[in-house]
Amino acid sequence: MKTIKIKIIIALTLIFQMTSCQKLTELNVNPNSPVNVSSNYILTYVLVQTGKTYAALGDVGSDVSAAMQYNQVGTNQGAGEVNQMQWNPSSWSAEYDALRNIQIIHSNAIASGNKLFEAISLILKSFNYGMVTDLFGDAPYSQSLMASSGTYFPVYDDQKTIYKGILADLKTADAILADPGISAFGISATADLLYKGSAAGWRKFANSLRMRYAMRLINKTADMTAISVDVIGEFNAAAPNAFTSVADEAFIPYLGTSAPTSYVGGLLNTANPNFLTKPCKTIVDTLKSRNDPRLYRWTLPVNQKWDGHVATTTTKNFTNLFGETQAVIYTPTTNFALDTSLFVGLPQNLAIVNLTTYNLGTAPVPLNPEKSPWISFLHGRYRLNSDPYIRMDLMTDSEVEFLLAEAAQRGGFATSDPETHYKNGITASLKRWGITDGANGFSFTNYYNSSKVSYTSASNKLERIIGQKWVALWLNVESWFDWRRTGFPVLKTGPVTQYGPATPLRFMYPSPNLDPKYLVNYNAAVAKLQATVYVPVGQSADHNYSKMWLLQGTGLPY
Repeated sequence: MKTIKIKIIIALTLIFQMTSCQKLTELNVNPNSPVNVSSNYILTYVLVQTGKTYAALGDVGSDVSAAMQYNQVGTNQGAGEVNQMQWNPSSWSAEYDALRNIQIIHSNAIASGNKLFEAISLILKSFNYGMVTDLFGDAPYSQSLMASSGTYFPVYDDQKTIYKGILADLKTADAILADPGISAFGISATADLLYKGSAAGWRKFANSLRMRYAMRLINKTADMTAISVDVIGEFNAAAPNAFTSVADEAFIPYLGTSAPTSYVGGLLNTANPNFLTKPCKTIVDTLKSRNDPRLYRWTLPVNQKWDGHVATTTTKNFTNLFGETQAVIYTPTTNFALDTSLFVGLPQNLAIVNLTTYNLGTAPVPLNPEKSPWISFLHGRYRLNSDPYIRMDLMTDSEVEFLLAEAAQRGGFATSDPETHYKNGITASLKRWGITDGANGFSFTNYYNSSKVSYTSASNKLERIIGQKWVALWLNVESWFDWRRTGFPVLKTGPVTQYGPATPLRFMYPSPNLDPKYLVNYNAAVAKLQATVYVPVGQSADHNYSKMWLLQGTGLPY
């Protein structure tokens, strides 16, 4: 995929800005009703909206990034919710806002006979409904977006019904895009921020998503077979036409020219650069133990390092694999309970009172606790408006390769040779972060031959695949979805968690509308959730620690 600059003008923003509200009645409201606006303009809006919504789910400082032990908050600001997993009710307004506009694209495509727009609308519809059901469970689907026909309180469809619809729509999109006649239909290359109007690119994306959702359902194959969905067959049919290189990936870059086109950590979106959020000790120690060069793309060395080999305070320059140099102050210590590493992550789930004193030793508490010099910061790119490596990833080639590796390892799929796909998944992730074998002194052979990386050295092959996929999915919500269905990577909670030593399983529904017509559908959905032992007695099953249908009866992740 060629990088295409996002072109959003103020007029477009004014046309499509929707009111954010969590009330379900608003899922069916389209006050501006821009039915006469070109689908090209709507497509640009939908792609940016979808990209931002999806990226935010796992991004720096999010609940999910902390739960998956990529990040932790370094002071008391938001630490209760993020570090200790006191999650609040969530919102699905952004997804349904996108879906309202996708419905317009689809209607326009049917009316005009534009098959390319029809296929794209089905793909984006699947992606957004996929987000909703992956996060919440049962959700409005078959009756959503039907206010014009008088349906103001849609039912919450079963998850299996939604997944069946997603796979069916992606299969239809694939068939449309595979037709040689698709070349007769065009869309604006500048409006299509993903594939510049390339039907071939969209087809690969559709099939890659089919693989994602088929594997999402791997523990529910019997249930899906009962409603005429062959999960393994769907995966096998999609795999030959999915991503095959990083050039195929579905992502949107940040331009950095205005707040709407910039990364959230840059100065155009915040006056206070984010030093608050730290890399988590779990991911930092994992990368260090494997000599993984992605450590240097994502984190920085400490500003001050405890060291047992210096007699006096000494300043030394550290230069990483990519030639980036930072001065580090080495401070003598005999307290080896301190973390004396150059890269120090913040442990997961610490008590709030311990966040600003972690690894402090005999040093005074910093005047600005966000900038403790004894803990690593995230790399500076996470405080920029734009950076070549910071982007809105919808799906990557490495994810596809790890899906193929998992399928081959499980058996029963048409794919084989799990180790080759596993290696391909690693190299695709490295390439996505600008790391190639032989460049900057990096040897993939040396990296791969480590007992902590090599496929053959793993006693549990599935754990090895998903563990590397977790690294590759840095700051991406997909790692949480993988963990839920596999239990990997094995993530131990820290000393303080709100509901016990476990990681949340789902988002709570938006705060309910008290209209009785709304509550009847909401309550029916909540009744189908299965509370785990971590849901306090007497609390609603609409809880972060309840199991949705996708997880019920699987014994996973706990």
